Amino acid sequence: MKAPCRSEYPVRCLALLAGLCGALVTGEALASGPIGPNGTPITTSNFSIDVFTGPVLGSSRTTGLGGAYSAIAEGVDGDLVNPATPAVRPFYSIDYFDYWLGFGLTLPALSELDFFNTGERDPNKKLPSSFLFLSPAINLQWGSFGVGVSVELQRYAIPTATGEVATSITTTHLQFANNLFDGQLVAGLGSRTVTLGVEDQSCSGTFKCSASDLARRRSGFASTGTGVEAGLLFKPNDEPFRIGASLRSSVDTSPKYTDDFLPNSDGDLTVVGPGGNTLYLPRGASLPWDVNLGFAFQFGRVFNPRWRVLDSVAEKGLLKLRLAAIELEEQKAVELANEQDPQARRIIAARYDQALGKNAELVQKELRKAYWEKQTDFAKWDRFYVLLTTSLLVSGSVTSGVGVESYFNQVVVRSGTRVTYSPHLGIETEAIPDILKLRTGSYVEPGRSDGSSARAHATFGGDLKLARFDVFGLWPKDYMWALSGFADVAPRYATFGVSIIGWYPRHRPGDIQAD
Repeated sequence: MKAPCRSEYPVRCLALLAGLCGALVTGEALASGPIGPNGTPITTSNFSIDVFTGPVLGSSRTTGLGGAYSAIAEGVDGDLVNPATPAVRPFYSIDYFDYWLGFGLTLPALSELDFFNTGERDPNKKLPSSFLFLSPAINLQWGSFGVGVSVELQRYAIPTATGEVATSITTTHLQFANNLFDGQLVAGLGSRTVTLGVEDQSCSGTFKCSASDLARRRSGFASTGTGVEAGLLFKPNDEPFRIGASLRSSVDTSPKYTDDFLPNSDGDLTVVGPGGNTLYLPRGASLPWDVNLGFAFQFGRVFNPRWRVLDSVAEKGLLKLRLAAIELEEQKAVELANEQDPQARRIIAARYDQALGKNAELVQKELRKAYWEKQTDFAKWDRFYVLLTTSLLVSGSVTSGVGVESYFNQVVVRSGTRVTYSPHLGIETEAIPDILKLRTGSYVEPGRSDGSSARAHATFGGDLKLARFDVFGLWPKDYMWALSGFADVAPRYATFGVSIIGWYPRHRPGDIQAD
């Protein structure tokens, strides 16, 4: 069985959507009526796509831990499970300003996998002609404050009589978070904005378009909705446990049409499919509300070390240098005030500027000393640890929703008619000290579509320490790299991937070479 291609920060997207909107334009007639019972053809645009996260689509560590990440909440991967993540500082983040980048690409092999968990594969079912998940992300941190932006782009192409209809959804998370009570409580608040788009790309791809065809091509429409999200992470200093919680409101998109792509007289948005049949496009997409509760406990190595930036470690020495700089500035001002000769003033200014420059060099030297002091402390840590992490994701229902495959096949299969529960469990340990980390996990993917059932996943992963490499000066010269891999298997489903990541702690006792 082939598996989707994945990268280190694969799409952790909201599950699978598609979705466009059809429905109401001011002054136009209503859509022709609600969708019928399961198994009947879709003959109206009065429905939405249930956009729900099914499989875990995260980094190697997140997937290897079975998605039980809301109580860990480190790095850009945590943004999608706990909005407090942008302000969470891992122990190795010791600069006042720090940043984290992520980029994910997933290309699922839909023809061989039941990616949407609808049951045994029916060879007669239609699937999109192309399917792409893309997810760039960035977190910026200043001291105890952090800002995170994560974008999840999903794109589906559906064949038509003369080309294809491109259906896309972009979910943008904007989050603000801060450490409180000496970093023991992290709180985050943000928004998630969903933008659905559809474009009738007739004559695209292998179809040849004339100039008149291109002029008549309909540009499509967009549908947008916004919800709020909030998260907390409790991680008491020097204690072996963390508790995470998040709440996200539901999002229902509202369409805005262009003159090039309007509903018909019945209020339905349609295109001509293969064979001349009518394809009904949905009025929008619905993200269900969800609550994510997590708990993590670590045996062995300290789990929640007290966070200190380098300025704090070097505070005494930096204070002395700062006072010396203030004295130099004051003496410079006095001497310049008492001297009127331009040439003499230039000599005075140059002398003090040189002294201040040496002071600045000593500041940098003091910070480097603090850096190696921290690295030495990390090197002395016990390498043994066993991390147990769990979470429970509760997702709400949606109104008039169908599954993604239902939309592609134009046959009603209702989705999101009930609240669903998805438990997650993960275990991680440094199996061979300073060489190999292993992790495993499991989670239950709920069946959202009527007639589907929950399925259990088993996940595996690990990190193998490699070597130091500064990437031609772009990374610190002592940066240590590791090879990371993961696998996620379930009935009718399998994903795997490898990536290159950082290894922490970077040093062992005795190999510290301070500069």
